[in-house]
Amino acid sequence: MSLTPIAAIFKRDLKLALSYRFDFIIRVFSAFFSVVLWYYLSVFLKPDKSLIGNGDYFTYVIVGMALLGYINVMLFSFSQKIRQDQLMGTLEFIMASPASPSLLLFSSTIWEIVVETLHMLAFVLFAIILGAHFQVGSIPLLIIFFILIMISFGSLGIVAASFLLVFKRGEPITPFVTAFFALFGNIFFPTQILPAPLKILSFFIPLPYAVDGLRKIVILGAGFSEVLKEINALLIFSIILVPLAIFSLNFSLKIARKYGLLAIY
Repeated sequence: MSLTPIAAIFKRDLKLALSYRFDFIIRVFSAFFSVVLWYYLSVFLKPDKSLIGNGDYFTYVIVGMALLGYINVMLFSFSQKIRQDQLMGTLEFIMASPASPSLLLFSSTIWEIVVETLHMLAFVLFAIILGAHFQVGSIPLLIIFFILIMISFGSLGIVAASFLLVFKRGEPITPFVTAFFALFGNIFFPTQILPAPLKILSFFIPLPYAVDGLRKIVILGAGFSEVLKEINALLIFSIILVPLAIFSLNFSLKIARKYGLLAIY
């Protein structure tokens, strides 16, 4: 398979981003103000340490927020890129490429992932300055864990984007999933404090496993065996979601091509 279309998409996104350099400065300032906000909230809030892994709440929530940035890229970028190409009238040409539609769609988020990585580094740096404590156990393990996270949530993002191809006005899944994750994702508070019926729901989404595993790796210095449960959970979600994403995208493209929706916005 030729990588030319993928390289062309990345080159296009890079040129577009460089034409709006002020955007990166805004992202750095947003990272700073977000970290300061959570620092003072952590001073005000004093949760039971046994609920947050016997650590401090500031570091606990910083890891969750940093991961949430990546998840937002995976959930929203596909839909945003499709909508952008629809408005620019380039979607039909991109999807006519011999490359896999799923791969082309994923390649459209590469630049966003790069930018989010830089944003996360600034976010973490500000957090360290304000007293967050990190102890990374294994860099290779951290990379593998992030790859599993991106596969799981990237697949969800593609499923959501598939709705946009057909309905045009926006997909109904992403806002619901975002609100659902905020409540059940272990980002701001542990799911242990939820009522039992609600706690059960958290077992069926990938976010709690992703957040818990990441916290173990970067706060407690955990090794592979200590995050095996989280790795297995993300693998299961990936095995389920990747085929679902490919099917939903191909099915939506089939409908869009049949009714000429790719050229309509």
